[in-house]
Amino acid sequence: MKNRYKLAIMAAIVGFGFGTVNVAQAATLSLSSSNQGWWNTTTTNTNDNDNYITGNLPNGYRNFFTFDLGTLAGVSSATLQVQRFVGSGNPTETLGFFDVSTSADVLSQKVNNPNINIYNDLGSGKNYGTFNVSTSGNRDEILSFVLNSDAIADINARSGKFFSIGGALLGNLEIGEQYLFGFSNASSATLVVDADLTTVPEPGTLSGVVLAGITGLWLKRKIKAFQAV
Repeated sequence: MKNRYKLAIMAAIVGFGFGTVNVAQAATLSLSSSNQGWWNTTTTNTNDNDNYITGNLPNGYRNFFTFDLGTLAGVSSATLQVQRFVGSGNPTETLGFFDVSTSADVLSQKVNNPNINIYNDLGSGKNYGTFNVSTSGNRDEILSFVLNSDAIADINARSGKFFSIGGALLGNLEIGEQYLFGFSNASSATLVVDADLTTVPEPGTLSGVVLAGITGLWLKRKIKAFQAV
């Protein structure tokens, strides 16, 4: 019986401590892509194809990356990391990343290629950053693209939901084959974020653990009085 009382007291006191202290944490988190691939206007595709080529081959391709944000919030920076694989065309191509209005479940159904509306969506709208990318280099190199404040705002706004990024080559693509990320199978993109993991108990929860702490202290005194008899 004494052991049971001791466990109850310890739990109440620990709960009391957690209820009165806010612990602030900042952390760097890496989210692996939950889905990725390409959409175009002329070619069929399959749902299990995670190749994220973008450019002109000679048909136009635009890619996407979707991430499950879970309860992530308080993001202050975000970097998209993808493997280089193979590029072609000009020595340097201009790559833009954009917001995506197409829902994640529709994007994942790549078997519905071709689709002009989704293709256009992946290369238009709110710009998340524009980058000059070399078409040559080690295919195993991981390229990092620091996303801008618009992307960060959208990530925070979509806490608890899916977040997608569209990618498109920019400029004149009518001359020859120009593309990035060719033959990019079996490699998941990563979204690296710095986030504030501060946990603030809700008022109802806080009052509950404080009450538990007070109850625990009262119980401890009663036990001491009982033991003295």
